[in-house]
Amino acid sequence: MRVDPTAPRSYLGSSVTRVTEANTSGEFGSASLISRAPQTDLEPLSEEQRVAVESNDSPLRILAGPGAGKTRVLTNRIARRVFEGSADARRVLALTFTRRAAHELRSRLIKMGIRDLGAVGTFHSTALAQIRQHRADQGRRAPTVLSGRRPVLTQLLGDFPKLQLKTAAIEIDWLNSQNLTADEYRNGPGRSRIGESQANEVAHLQSAFASYKSKRGLLDFDDILVECTTLLKSDKAFRDAQHWVFRHFFVDEFQDLNRVQFDLLKSWIGDRTDLCIVGDPDQAIYGWNGADSSLLSDFCDHFPSAKTVSLVDNHRSQPQIIRAANAVLERSSPFTDEQTTLGEPPTTNSFASEQEEAVGIARYLRDIRLPETRWSSHAVLARTNEQLELIAEVFGRLQLPYRFRSQGGIFRLPEVKDLVDRLCASGSDFSALATDLFDEFDHGPQKRISELALQYAKENFRASGTGFRNWIRTLRPGDLEYQGDGVDLATFHSAKGLEWPSVVVAGLEQGLVPIRSNDSEERRLLYVAVSRAQHKLHLTWARTRQKGGVVENREPSPWLSLIEASSHHPIASSRELSTQYLAKARNYLDADVHGDVEIRARRLREWIDQTARARRVEPSALLPNHLISAVAEKFPVSVTELADVTGLAEARLRRVGPEILKVIATD
Repeated sequence: MRVDPTAPRSYLGSSVTRVTEANTSGEFGSASLISRAPQTDLEPLSEEQRVAVESNDSPLRILAGPGAGKTRVLTNRIARRVFEGSADARRVLALTFTRRAAHELRSRLIKMGIRDLGAVGTFHSTALAQIRQHRADQGRRAPTVLSGRRPVLTQLLGDFPKLQLKTAAIEIDWLNSQNLTADEYRNGPGRSRIGESQANEVAHLQSAFASYKSKRGLLDFDDILVECTTLLKSDKAFRDAQHWVFRHFFVDEFQDLNRVQFDLLKSWIGDRTDLCIVGDPDQAIYGWNGADSSLLSDFCDHFPSAKTVSLVDNHRSQPQIIRAANAVLERSSPFTDEQTTLGEPPTTNSFASEQEEAVGIARYLRDIRLPETRWSSHAVLARTNEQLELIAEVFGRLQLPYRFRSQGGIFRLPEVKDLVDRLCASGSDFSALATDLFDEFDHGPQKRISELALQYAKENFRASGTGFRNWIRTLRPGDLEYQGDGVDLATFHSAKGLEWPSVVVAGLEQGLVPIRSNDSEERRLLYVAVSRAQHKLHLTWARTRQKGGVVENREPSPWLSLIEASSHHPIASSRELSTQYLAKARNYLDADVHGDVEIRARRLREWIDQTARARRVEPSALLPNHLISAVAEKFPVSVTELADVTGLAEARLRRVGPEILKVIATD
């Protein structure tokens, strides 16, 4: 990253130096100061992708469904702005949730001719780099990052015999993602989550854990974000330097943000508005871990001047698969009758037990695999890791190659441990050793570690063994995969963001899909799994499954029947269409008999349904269901009257109030 020698530097250089008023204004000054990339053509874009890429709105929210090409849009939007000179490549901060996604984004931009790029990485890696540089500038040693909470929590749990490790880890992960203190958790949401007694134990454990880290100068995953946010809020020189360096913000997978990450993002942005986010409310599947999808749906409340562009076309999957995915959400598909017959419909199969299911999946994959094609064109997705372990055991017995996705298991391999130790002990010779190792290994997990080492060396001017050890602790499991061929085994969660020509979704039974009943996130999780398939989709379940040593009878998932029904819609005849039209007309006439109130309520529901789908937002983000009757009955004619009826926030009323009034207005 080239930076003017007289200007503040951050991320790769000194984090704080003298900042002039001109520098902190957030403006470029003259065009000559902007680092322009040589003009090249953008990648081919669909019409709706082009609208998102060429929009000059800022802040901009891009709602992008599965297969909509969000990475292509994000890449080309950054490139378009750099080519036109409205953004300085050196001042870009692009945030993703995995290094895999960050690496793909950076690689595509480099191929388009943008090499002098700012920071492209995860929240954690970016924040850690800034903390390390800040401490180096102050003559303090770099932070030591915990590789995980569980080993320490296991050690501390001896003083809390009533707590299970799994419960403790989940709750501490959650309260940290919400930036709650132990007391705030104990006296607030902790009680409703696990009960007063357990919440009190978790709060005491959290305090003990915080004390353990403080005494040893340790940071864990969430501490990295909190410390960087605190520095930005409390240290003006540090804040001014970061604001000078980073001016154009791009955030992927916005529905997965938690409150701590959102606070950090706002601190990075300050009072500026050059922000573009991408997300999909239908793929919000991390609420259990503290993610807050309302940050996406209520984005315009936080940034009132923001505009929205929707990407609804799926360029990944065949129409039959798109229809199946939409059926999970009980949503109709935007296809003509001819289009719905394109591609292969999903297939299903049930088995007597989970063992037979695993054998049946293996046979299915052997049958459909074409000669000379890679096994990695196929994936088996399941709700839990326990299911995948059984499938892997059967695959191994049948000599069918497989690989786990997104579990980070390669660090458990002895040869990988030895290689990481060798790299971490290299000191200032790290870059040379990383280059040598990259040339030494041709394939396998060691090759993947050498690739990560080389990536770290390229991204960090002062690369060292100690820095690499902390850097790899900011990685997510999905960043650690290597490319040996085999059927991919992944949980629904770890499959997010990936795609395969052929997908098997296993274990579609009540008790697994969903695990938690009456949970909309469970439904979205299956939607994510189904929408990973490009051409073939096979769904399986077991009629009995062993749980805790006891064999249980199982029923198919309630959503399996929705998928099956979606592929059995005969084309309606002209007479049937005429009958449907007449029935719809009678409904409209009947509504007149029952009065204007029902007409207005019906209009509101239709508008909410259509608009929520078009904008890819939750229907309640437009008008909560419990307010529809009140609005229809009171019939407000101004935004002020609508506020009196609904009690909605001013920001939301500014956004949707005029539309609601138009919907209920009489002809």
